[in-house]
Order: sequence, then C-alpha cells, then structure tokens
Amino acid sequence: MLKTLRPLLLPLMFGLLTLPALAGELEQPMKKIGFNYKQALKADDAATMEKHIKEMKAQLDIAKEKKMPEAKKAKFLEGMNEVQGELDASLAALQAGDQEKARAHLAKVNDLKKEYHTYAKQKG
Repeated sequence: MLKTLRPLLLPLMFGLLTLPALAGELEQPMKKIGFNYKQALKADDAATMEKHIKEMKAQLDIAKEKKMPEAKKAKFLEGMNEVQGELDASLAALQAGDQEKARAHLAKVNDLKKEYHTYAKQKG
C-alpha cells in the first residue's frame, strides 16, 4: 500500500516545503517599504526624505514582480500603482521645495495601504 501512495505523497510533501518560501517572497520588500515610509516621515530634510522615497519605489518594483494568487494579483498591482503615483507626486513636491505637500502625498500612501493591504497577503 505504501508503494502505491508514495508517488502521491512525494509531490505533496515537496509542495508543503515550498509554501513558506512562497509566502515569504513578498514579506521582505513590503517590510522595507514600511521601514522607508517611516524614515521618510521622520526626515528633517528633503534630501533624506527623497532617499527613502526612492528606496520605497525600488522595493515597490521588486514587490510587483513577486508571485501572487491570480485572484488577488490585479487588485494588488492596482494598489501598488496608486502608491507609486503618490510616491512620484511626493518626489515632485520635494523637487519643487514643498515638503508639506510631499508629506501629504505620503499620508495618501498610508491610506492606500489600509485600502489594499489585504491583497498583499499571498494566501488564497
């Protein structure tokens, strides 16, 4: 009986071993985005704020490339694109010398996080 079940159990066991790796694929870029978001908000000068926003954009690009369940991928990418738009607007405001406007765009990023965060979860 074990010989007949072995071909079925082996792929199942391999699949279970790879699930944690898949689940964690998005975790690191998202954590880095969150860290840089907090650092950008704390920044006292435009140059530091700009550095952290650019790092957020880089991690955003990495996150967009990660594997996602098809049921969530479209909404996830929609949210990431909206975040990217706010980050671009924040950078433009910084380049224009308007830190308050840049911070307002960062606040919108936080609102988008609240709206789209459930789509970042990779299970089902």
